[in-house]
Amino acid sequence: MPILKRALLTIAGNVIVIFVLALLARNYILNPDLLAIERASDQRDIQRFEQALDRYRLNLEGRIKRIYAAAGVLESLDSSINWQPIIQHLAKIGGYEELDYFILADDSGQNALLQAGEFVDRDNSAPSQKALNEILAHILPKLERHNLATISGLYKSKADGPIAYAAGHASWSSKKLPSVYIAVRRLNHTMIPSFTEALGLSAQAISEQTLQEELKSNNVELGVRSNDDTLLTQIHGDDGEPLISLRFKTAPRAFDDKTFSPTLMVAMFAVAASWSIVFIYLYYNMITPVRRISNTMQIIRQTNNYNKHLVYKNNDDLGLLVKECNELLKHVSQHTEKLSIYSYEDALTGIGNRRYFQEQLEFNQRVAKRKEMPLSAIVFDLDYFKQYNDTYGHDGGDMVLKQFSKILSKTFTRETDVIARTGGEEFIVVLLDSNQALALQLAQRALIALDNQNIPHSGSAISDRVTVSAGVATLAISETSSAETLITQADEALYRAKHQGRNQVSE
Repeated sequence: MPILKRALLTIAGNVIVIFVLALLARNYILNPDLLAIERASDQRDIQRFEQALDRYRLNLEGRIKRIYAAAGVLESLDSSINWQPIIQHLAKIGGYEELDYFILADDSGQNALLQAGEFVDRDNSAPSQKALNEILAHILPKLERHNLATISGLYKSKADGPIAYAAGHASWSSKKLPSVYIAVRRLNHTMIPSFTEALGLSAQAISEQTLQEELKSNNVELGVRSNDDTLLTQIHGDDGEPLISLRFKTAPRAFDDKTFSPTLMVAMFAVAASWSIVFIYLYYNMITPVRRISNTMQIIRQTNNYNKHLVYKNNDDLGLLVKECNELLKHVSQHTEKLSIYSYEDALTGIGNRRYFQEQLEFNQRVAKRKEMPLSAIVFDLDYFKQYNDTYGHDGGDMVLKQFSKILSKTFTRETDVIARTGGEEFIVVLLDSNQALALQLAQRALIALDNQNIPHSGSAISDRVTVSAGVATLAISETSSAETLITQADEALYRAKHQGRNQVSE
């Protein structure tokens, strides 16, 4: 029966699955989007508060600018006018409203005078002299450093708590007038609710300790809504330090975020009962053949044996697909054989090249580390090979390279042995699960085999025949050692063999 008909029978018997998929879509597709929208809305509420606080700070700064502008006009009037009391009165009128207090002082911050604002008059809580000195010490350097007539900011006073401030500086012709004016609004538990109410928000100032406790108990981060629809955040001052900790009360969540519900469980049970019947049919007619094909493909991928074919007897749509896959595997097999020759085989000697060596080295390193096996490396270098080429020509040199490659292939015969030509006259052998003694023995066997070939070499300074030097190293691969270290040690051993007279094995 064609797969299309089987699919139609499956769909006809499982319409109820659509209902399940709809519920799953709600929990895993729709709800995450709604949650993202909710979080974006919560962040906008925090941003609205921060922006409103910033506007309030700039409003304070603007009022100070207007006070100084008006005072400047008065100062420029006829000297017969007694304008000094007017300037002081003007400062009080302009700075009294919606302030806790304001400070008048000279350039150095001395002779500071504290004036109560609207909220200090109402709450009867003027700051201490310590708070006054601390605020002056924080603001006056900023006025001097920025060389500005007015500044504003947010600051957490150790003596008076978090505040929003604006400050101005002016130079008067009379030294009797205060040149520095600072307006202060406390960001406390009475100011925050009224401030956020105007924004349509509900926020409450809390202590740093309370903030940390609630973050831990609700298992949330700053700016992330908790299960009780609260949002915890912090506002930072102009020095970058936390200024106030806030708890926002958000609107209740507008969607159902419970993954399971009684209705869902009943529906899932009904679907499971009906699906089990359909599954039996699908298992024997579709799933089993597809799994068998999939397992075969996995074996092909893991073994790179593209000559293996898929088996499926039915002449349906899946059978046509299997037929095309077999044709594709045949095509891949042909091209893979060509690529393997070009990519991993040394063109002259027929053994592995540097790329083959590097990949096999990394593979053997992983195996040695996982199975806690020793890994050995032997680096061979033909002695005075340049002189051989100069004396007998490159064709003669190629013959020597081929001959030595055959010796290595006959000496190192295990399936796990890696033999490669990595340079002009340099060869490397990597031995998995071989100790130092065995590696030395095999290396010495290769030297003897080359010597027995009696290949003449009149250009050698140590022998009348072609010889080779070898360096051997063995390493237990671990977290602190690697295959690169092993090759480095083998190279160093080769250097010692050459330094000690060549035609020998060193470790």
